[in-house]
This record gives sequence, C-alpha cells and structure tokens, in this order.
Amino acid sequence: MHVIPNKVDFYITNVCNLTCDNCNRFNNYKFTGWQRWSDYADVYKQWSKQVKLTAITIMGGEPFLNPTLVDWVQGLNKTFNTSVQILTNGTRFKHMPELYPLLKYVDSNGVMNHIGVSLHNLEELETLKQDICNFLQGPVKETSITDSDNWDGWSFVDVNGVTVRVFIKDEFGPSALRVDYRKQLTIHRSDPNLAHQACGFVKWKSYHFVKGKLYKCAPVALLPEFDRQHPLPLWPGEREILGSYKPLTVENYDEYSKQFWETLDDPVPQCQFCPVHVTVQKIFPIRKRSFND
Repeated sequence: MHVIPNKVDFYITNVCNLTCDNCNRFNNYKFTGWQRWSDYADVYKQWSKQVKLTAITIMGGEPFLNPTLVDWVQGLNKTFNTSVQILTNGTRFKHMPELYPLLKYVDSNGVMNHIGVSLHNLEELETLKQDICNFLQGPVKETSITDSDNWDGWSFVDVNGVTVRVFIKDEFGPSALRVDYRKQLTIHRSDPNLAHQACGFVKWKSYHFVKGKLYKCAPVALLPEFDRQHPLPLWPGEREILGSYKPLTVENYDEYSKQFWETLDDPVPQCQFCPVHVTVQKIFPIRKRSFND
C-alpha cells in the first residue's frame, strides 16, 4: 500500500458563488458540474486498498454548494478511516447546519474533522465571525493563529471541540487561464520546466482526486473540462496535449502506479499552459448574481 504523507484534495464541484480573480481552479467563471458521492463510493473503496491517506481536504469550487457534501464527509471518513477538512469560502454556514454533527468525528490518530475557511475579502470578516459563532454551539473560544505556511488567521472552537479555522487568502497569483490582447480567454504558453519550478501546486504537493482519478495538480485535471465547456482559442496540437495527461486510476493501478509515483513531482507537457511569473495580486471577489443569499 502506498502512503501519501501530505494532504490530498478531493475536488467535488466546479460551482462557486464568488468571482475571485485568477482562481487557479477556474471557478470564477461559469464552470459547471458537481459530483455525487454515491457515484464514486465504490471507486474510492477500491482506492482505500491501494493508498493510505494521512490528510484529506474536500474542496471545490465551493463545497457547501454540493448537495451531497454530507455524504462525501461521511463516506471519506468511513472509507479511509481518516478525518477531513472541508475547505470553504465561508459564505454559506447558515445553509449547512446538518454538517455540524459530522465535525465531531475523530479518526484513529485522534484528529477531528474540521472546517477551514479561505477568507478572500477582509471586509467580510466580522460577518464571517458571526456566522461561525451561530453555526457552532455554546461558548466559542477565538484565538489568533499562524499556520505552518505562515498564513495568519483565527481558530474558533466550541464546547464540543468542533473547530473552524479561518485564514486570510486575499491575494492570488496568476492562474493557467489568462486574457490575451484580443480580450479572449486563453492559456499561457510557457517553458514547461520554468512553469513547473514556479508552480504553487508543486510547492505544496497539491495532488487532486477528481471523479475517482488521481492527478498531480488541479490544472491537468480541470483545464480539459473547462475547455469542453468554454472552448479556448488553442493553437494546433495544443488541445491534444491538454487532453493527454494520464491520471492514476484503480483500473490502471497495477501497470502504471510505479511510474506515476516515481514521476509525480516532475514536469509534464501540460505545464506549458501555466504561468512562469507568479507575482501575487490583491483580489476583489464579488457574489455571482445567481447566489445572492
């Protein structure tokens, strides 16, 4: 069994209610589609016989907009015997009270499920704090924290030990999508080795499970799907490269896993579609009109 020592992201929805500039999973655009846990439960049960996950994050898009989020949390807890973090933008706590009981789950290592909030707009901090306190139960203890990656934030813990952690993420580097001189949405055309060296997904080893398949990063998984929904003005041969990445699956595990694990942190041809220069900039997210609540 292969042990993955770092966090693995389970990406369960393209849908988001915010328009964050340079979202590196392209959820600031009209990117549709979400996954039901029941459609992939058997696949992940097979995965649990092949890999041991030490840290799981459920994310999107905005995971609170996936109507089967509760099923995902329960399913991943049971399947991998591991606690999960649900990573949200923090705008929809009042819509998910049924999530609260699941946050009391403690895995075999004594780690509880918890919610992580990526706060994209500091002007919403006080509203967020109130929503968190309304979501939690009894007296809530608030403390300031800095995580291992030097991101500042706050921890909120209630009488049951249920925890919500908030970190400020109001600056983004450029994503794989860019607007060209014709004001058309397109991709970068970079030296793949330089883009790989500059990549945040590489730095954080941000591996992604999407629809039961394991990818080295989000762009290789999501760019082809985005291109199907919103065809990009690609040069000859680029679409073939875009769709040629080979994820690890339960079906190809026996013949492909050795090569996959050995080369997982190496550049791939699809790196050419990502930026080389990753200077971060302040983002100014707004709510999409279809999510006014």
